[in-house]
Amino acid sequence: MSLYRGQRKRIPLTVHSASHQETLEKIINGEAFLGSLKISKSRKGIWYAVISVSMDVPDARLVNDWIEVIIGQNNIAVAALPLSFGKFWTGKQVKSLRRKFQKLRKELQEAKKLRKIKDIERRERRIITHINHVISKQLIQLALDYKMGLRFEDLSGIRQSSKQRKKTKSDASKNRDYWAFYQLELFTRCKAVKAGVPVEYVPTPYTSRSDHRNGVIGKRVKHTFIGYDGYQCNADWNASQNIWSVAWFFLSNES
Repeated sequence: MSLYRGQRKRIPLTVHSASHQETLEKIINGEAFLGSLKISKSRKGIWYAVISVSMDVPDARLVNDWIEVIIGQNNIAVAALPLSFGKFWTGKQVKSLRRKFQKLRKELQEAKKLRKIKDIERRERRIITHINHVISKQLIQLALDYKMGLRFEDLSGIRQSSKQRKKTKSDASKNRDYWAFYQLELFTRCKAVKAGVPVEYVPTPYTSRSDHRNGVIGKRVKHTFIGYDGYQCNADWNASQNIWSVAWFFLSNES
């Protein structure tokens, strides 16, 4: 029962079953429990009832191998199996969106339409959040399909430790401060906990500049890594293989 315009009556609610069917079934079967409820109104005037749900999640399963995940700008994510193929999520769409919204914001600022600027900023965040949700779901599914864990490079403090030119910072498509690296990792971790997929991080100095075959420093030219002997491969795939080598080295020392 609820209070609605001074009267106590039941109000039917539409549930987004397509997105939360599994959760609804757990609630019906007594495997999940309802928590607090929050009523909110969207900017379009639609009212939502947001209910928190608590449930038990499986322990992270034991795995024999890991999928190495590189997060970047040219490719939003690259997931590579040890010494094998890699799956690429290109960053072309995000770069195009960043440039489009940057240009639009500049035009609106010149026209003094400040409220409209906030609207397009919210729209930009929604699009990027959706893209990160989609990629994180696909990463988890890839780990489940191959029965492996996910291993990320540790990017903590990257904005402070890596320098950017003024020209680079002025371009929203290249400025690292605009890229939602942490959000993608957070979404992946949350989904991994629910699916029982283990996630770990390894330190990654010089992963994009070291040759995965021998560890010798080479050079990176845009999307290509070039070894001292002329060997060439995709730079992000090379970095993902180096993550596997770094993790193997640390685990060997610990044992």
